[in-house]
Amino acid sequence: MAKFLREYPTVVNWAYCKRGGHMMYVLHEFPIGIGYKADFVVAYSYSGTWEVHFIELEPVDDAVITRAGRPTKRLSSAISQLGDWRDYVDRNRPAIQRDLAVWCRKKDILKFIPFTFEPSNCTGDHLKDPAVFVRWHYEIVIGRRRGLDMESRRKLNQLRYSGDIEIRSYDLFLDIARNLDRSEANPKESVYVAKSEEDE
Repeated sequence: MAKFLREYPTVVNWAYCKRGGHMMYVLHEFPIGIGYKADFVVAYSYSGTWEVHFIELEPVDDAVITRAGRPTKRLSSAISQLGDWRDYVDRNRPAIQRDLAVWCRKKDILKFIPFTFEPSNCTGDHLKDPAVFVRWHYEIVIGRRRGLDMESRRKLNQLRYSGDIEIRSYDLFLDIARNLDRSEANPKESVYVAKSEEDE
């Protein structure tokens, strides 16, 4: 799945870039300090604001909730890892913003914005500026939608909406890919590309 998403970064972008944006970037294997690395980062700006999503990919076929109603060992480990990411970003925000700005200019795989442009929210504020407003998000992608019964979904939702960590299934990417295919096949039809069944 990571290989597919590297080849089709538009799918990753629209999975998280719900509002569109002035500038949009997708980064692969972005380092968060020395000991951490996000599988993907989606960064985009709009109306004087930046949204940055750090994304951790876990196995597609992994269980998410145990029969006892608790997060699996894999999910618990991913949640702990994202907590470490969040702590690092909180303590090193200016450095992270500088690193993101450099990667957006040099290593962006979406290629929506020319590399010569300095990442900006189009109000004259640059991503590398410590004073610019950034909303930070931490995302886990694990398992499939069909692997969750109603009780498992209820327990998962208790985790999803606590703090700024979001947990989604790989069906999120499948929904976006289908929407993109539909939009390409029917150019006269209005298709909301960023729509996923998980958002309904």
